[in-house]
Amino acid sequence: MKETFQKFIKNLVIFTLIIAAIQYLVSMQIDPKWISSSWPFVILFFLAFTILMHRYLLKSTEGNPKKFVFAFLMITTVKILLYLGVILVYVLLNRVDAVAFIIIFFVNYFLFTGFELSVIMKMLNKAKS
Repeated sequence: MKETFQKFIKNLVIFTLIIAAIQYLVSMQIDPKWISSSWPFVILFFLAFTILMHRYLLKSTEGNPKKFVFAFLMITTVKILLYLGVILVYVLLNRVDAVAFIIIFFVNYFLFTGFELSVIMKMLNKAKS
């Protein structure tokens, strides 16, 4: 598990650096009202939370692969609730930046979720063979 997790972190950090570079370049090109000034923190939030959730998923299914579905559904539910809570708190505290924050948050949500699902699908295919 340790080797799998370390490989995951390495790939996730590379992915995050690429996403951060692209978002930085985009933020320099488009109107500032569409890019939240908090975009670097959003990326760091997704990086940290993705690491934590993936570690939990690996730990919880380590001894019993049958627990995977329950653990995955639980993690997905927790993530959605946490993400909605973060959006709600930010929007209530910073209404001026609300639209830009929601846009950048969901862009990162879809990017990181896609990355995480691709890794999980590879793990499942590898476990089958």
